[in-house]
Amino acid sequence: MADEQDSPPPRSFIRGGFKFHIKRMILHPELTPEQVALSFAIGFSLAWNPFIGLHTLAILALCFIFSRLHRPLMLLACFINNPWTMVPMASVSGLVGNLLLGRGCRPHLHHGIRWDTIGWHSFISREGFDHMYLMLKPILGPYLLGGLVLSALALPVGYYVMLKITRHLRRLNIHIYPVTLSTLHLTKPRHEKHE
Repeated sequence: MADEQDSPPPRSFIRGGFKFHIKRMILHPELTPEQVALSFAIGFSLAWNPFIGLHTLAILALCFIFSRLHRPLMLLACFINNPWTMVPMASVSGLVGNLLLGRGCRPHLHHGIRWDTIGWHSFISREGFDHMYLMLKPILGPYLLGGLVLSALALPVGYYVMLKITRHLRRLNIHIYPVTLSTLHLTKPRHEKHE
Protein backbone atom coordinates (compact mmCIF):
# COMPACT_ATOMS: atom_id res chain seq x y z
CA MET A 1 0.00 0.00 0.00
CA ALA A 2 2.87 2.36 0.73
CA ASP A 3 4.23 1.81 -2.78
CA GLU A 4 0.89 2.78 -4.34
CA GLN A 5 0.73 6.02 -2.35
CA ASP A 6 4.33 6.99 -3.18
CA SER A 7 4.02 6.37 -6.92
CA PRO A 8 3.26 9.40 -9.10
CA PRO A 9 -0.16 9.62 -10.76
CA PRO A 10 -0.32 7.97 -14.20
CA ARG A 11 0.47 10.26 -17.09
CA SER A 12 -2.12 10.59 -19.80
CA PHE A 13 -1.66 9.62 -23.45
CA ILE A 14 -3.24 12.94 -24.42
CA ARG A 15 -0.65 14.87 -22.44
CA GLY A 16 1.33 15.89 -25.52
CA GLY A 17 -1.78 17.14 -27.25
CA PHE A 18 -3.40 16.25 -30.54
CA LYS A 19 -1.00 18.38 -32.60
CA PHE A 20 2.02 16.62 -31.10
CA HIS A 21 0.65 13.17 -31.88
CA ILE A 22 -0.18 14.15 -35.47
CA LYS A 23 3.40 15.38 -35.93
CA ARG A 24 4.62 12.09 -34.47
CA MET A 25 2.57 10.22 -37.07
CA ILE A 26 3.80 12.37 -39.94
CA LEU A 27 7.43 12.27 -38.85
CA HIS A 28 7.58 8.54 -38.36
CA PRO A 29 11.33 7.82 -38.36
CA GLU A 30 11.11 4.48 -40.16
CA LEU A 31 9.14 5.76 -43.17
CA THR A 32 10.15 7.97 -46.06
CA PRO A 33 8.15 11.14 -46.79
CA GLU A 34 6.78 9.40 -49.89
CA GLN A 35 5.44 6.48 -47.82
CA VAL A 36 3.79 8.87 -45.36
CA ALA A 37 2.26 10.89 -48.22
CA LEU A 38 0.97 7.76 -49.96
CA SER A 39 -0.53 6.50 -46.68
CA PHE A 40 -2.45 9.75 -46.23
CA ALA A 41 -3.48 9.94 -49.89
CA ILE A 42 -4.97 6.43 -49.91
CA GLY A 43 -7.05 7.14 -46.81
CA PHE A 44 -8.09 10.60 -48.03
CA SER A 45 -9.14 9.18 -51.40
CA LEU A 46 -11.19 6.50 -49.72
CA ALA A 47 -12.90 9.14 -47.55
CA TRP A 48 -14.53 10.53 -50.72
CA ASN A 49 -15.69 7.07 -51.82
CA PRO A 50 -19.46 7.40 -52.45
CA PHE A 51 -20.30 3.88 -51.31
CA ILE A 52 -21.42 4.58 -47.75
CA GLY A 53 -20.77 1.77 -45.33
CA LEU A 54 -17.76 0.33 -47.14
CA HIS A 55 -15.16 2.83 -45.90
CA THR A 56 -14.11 0.86 -42.85
CA LEU A 57 -13.94 -2.51 -44.61
CA ALA A 58 -12.05 -1.02 -47.54
CA ILE A 59 -9.50 0.82 -45.38
CA LEU A 60 -8.87 -2.27 -43.25
CA ALA A 61 -8.30 -4.33 -46.40
CA LEU A 62 -5.93 -1.67 -47.77
CA CYS A 63 -4.06 -1.57 -44.45
CA PHE A 64 -3.57 -5.32 -44.76
CA ILE A 65 -2.47 -5.10 -48.42
CA PHE A 66 -0.10 -2.12 -47.98
CA SER A 67 1.76 -3.30 -44.89
CA ARG A 68 4.77 -1.05 -45.57
CA LEU A 69 2.70 2.12 -45.27
CA HIS A 70 1.63 4.05 -42.19
CA ARG A 71 -1.60 2.33 -41.18
CA PRO A 72 -2.73 4.74 -38.41
CA LEU A 73 -2.37 7.66 -40.81
CA MET A 74 -4.37 5.78 -43.46
CA LEU A 75 -7.16 5.22 -40.93
CA LEU A 76 -7.08 8.81 -39.71
CA ALA A 77 -7.31 10.15 -43.26
CA CYS A 78 -10.15 7.78 -44.15
CA PHE A 79 -12.16 8.81 -41.12
CA ILE A 80 -12.23 12.40 -42.30
CA ASN A 81 -15.56 11.10 -43.57
CA ASN A 82 -17.43 10.53 -40.32
CA PRO A 83 -21.00 11.15 -39.10
CA TRP A 84 -20.31 14.90 -38.68
CA THR A 85 -18.79 15.40 -42.13
CA MET A 86 -20.78 12.84 -44.12
CA VAL A 87 -23.63 15.16 -45.13
CA PRO A 88 -21.38 18.03 -46.30
CA MET A 89 -19.15 15.61 -48.23
CA ALA A 90 -22.17 13.92 -49.84
CA SER A 91 -23.59 17.34 -50.73
CA VAL A 92 -20.34 18.37 -52.40
CA SER A 93 -20.27 15.04 -54.27
CA GLY A 94 -23.83 15.60 -55.52
CA LEU A 95 -23.02 19.17 -56.55
CA VAL A 96 -19.91 18.11 -58.48
CA GLY A 97 -21.89 15.33 -60.15
CA ASN A 98 -24.63 17.78 -61.17
CA LEU A 99 -22.06 20.17 -62.60
CA LEU A 100 -20.35 17.38 -64.54
CA LEU A 101 -23.70 16.25 -65.96
CA GLY A 102 -24.51 19.82 -67.00
CA ARG A 103 -27.48 20.12 -64.65
CA GLY A 104 -26.24 23.18 -62.79
CA CYS A 105 -26.26 23.57 -59.03
CA ARG A 106 -29.84 22.46 -58.36
CA PRO A 107 -30.94 18.82 -58.34
CA HIS A 108 -33.90 18.00 -60.57
CA LEU A 109 -36.43 16.49 -58.20
CA HIS A 110 -39.66 16.11 -60.15
CA HIS A 111 -41.71 14.52 -57.39
CA GLY A 112 -39.59 15.54 -54.43
CA ILE A 113 -38.21 13.26 -51.78
CA ARG A 114 -40.54 12.30 -48.98
CA TRP A 115 -38.08 11.35 -46.26
CA ASP A 116 -40.89 10.22 -43.97
CA THR A 117 -41.69 7.34 -46.35
CA ILE A 118 -38.14 5.95 -46.17
CA GLY A 119 -37.72 3.52 -43.30
CA TRP A 120 -36.88 -0.09 -42.54
CA HIS A 121 -39.54 -1.29 -44.95
CA SER A 122 -37.59 0.42 -47.74
CA PHE A 123 -34.72 -1.99 -47.19
CA ILE A 124 -36.51 -5.23 -46.38
CA SER A 125 -39.15 -5.39 -49.09
CA ARG A 126 -38.79 -5.21 -52.85
CA GLU A 127 -41.69 -2.74 -53.14
CA GLY A 128 -40.20 -0.43 -50.51
CA PHE A 129 -36.77 -0.55 -52.14
CA ASP A 130 -38.24 0.23 -55.60
CA HIS A 131 -40.19 3.17 -54.16
CA MET A 132 -37.09 4.54 -52.43
CA TYR A 133 -35.00 4.09 -55.59
CA LEU A 134 -37.52 6.02 -57.72
CA MET A 135 -37.48 8.92 -55.28
CA LEU A 136 -33.69 9.04 -54.96
CA LYS A 137 -32.88 8.29 -58.62
CA PRO A 138 -32.49 11.98 -59.64
CA ILE A 139 -29.78 12.58 -57.03
CA LEU A 140 -28.21 9.10 -56.93
CA GLY A 141 -26.44 9.36 -60.30
CA PRO A 142 -24.87 12.77 -59.66
CA TYR A 143 -23.87 11.71 -56.14
CA LEU A 144 -22.11 8.56 -57.35
CA LEU A 145 -20.41 10.35 -60.26
CA GLY A 146 -19.26 13.27 -58.09
CA GLY A 147 -18.04 10.96 -55.34
CA LEU A 148 -16.01 8.82 -57.74
CA VAL A 149 -14.47 11.89 -59.39
CA LEU A 150 -13.61 13.49 -56.05
CA SER A 151 -12.19 10.20 -54.81
CA ALA A 152 -9.94 10.00 -57.89
CA LEU A 153 -8.84 13.63 -57.45
CA ALA A 154 -8.21 13.22 -53.71
CA LEU A 155 -5.41 10.71 -54.31
CA PRO A 156 -2.94 13.03 -56.09
CA VAL A 157 -4.02 16.11 -54.12
CA GLY A 158 -3.65 14.31 -50.77
CA TYR A 159 -0.29 12.86 -51.83
CA TYR A 160 1.11 16.21 -52.95
CA VAL A 161 -0.12 18.16 -49.90
CA MET A 162 1.09 15.56 -47.37
CA LEU A 163 4.43 15.20 -49.15
CA LYS A 164 4.96 18.97 -48.87
CA ILE A 165 3.98 18.97 -45.18
CA THR A 166 6.18 15.98 -44.35
CA ARG A 167 9.23 17.37 -46.14
CA HIS A 168 8.71 20.77 -44.52
CA LEU A 169 8.50 19.29 -41.02
CA ARG A 170 11.57 17.13 -41.60
CA ARG A 171 13.49 20.15 -42.91
CA LEU A 172 12.77 21.90 -39.62
CA ASN A 173 14.86 19.18 -37.97
CA ILE A 174 12.02 18.16 -35.71
CA HIS A 175 13.05 14.86 -34.20
CA ILE A 176 10.28 12.63 -32.94
CA TYR A 177 11.29 9.51 -31.11
CA PRO A 178 9.69 6.20 -32.10
CA VAL A 179 6.52 5.32 -30.25
CA THR A 180 7.03 2.70 -27.55
CA LEU A 181 4.87 1.64 -24.65
CA SER A 182 6.95 3.65 -22.21
CA THR A 183 6.58 6.84 -24.31
CA LEU A 184 2.82 6.34 -24.38
CA HIS A 185 2.90 6.12 -20.58
CA LEU A 186 0.88 2.95 -20.60
CA THR A 187 3.46 1.05 -18.58
CA LYS A 188 5.59 2.01 -15.66
CA PRO A 189 9.01 3.30 -16.73
CA ARG A 190 11.87 1.00 -15.88
CA HIS A 191 14.45 2.63 -13.66
CA GLU A 192 17.88 1.18 -14.17
CA LYS A 193 20.45 1.45 -11.46
CA HIS A 194 23.83 2.70 -12.60
CA GLU A 195 26.68 1.78 -10.33
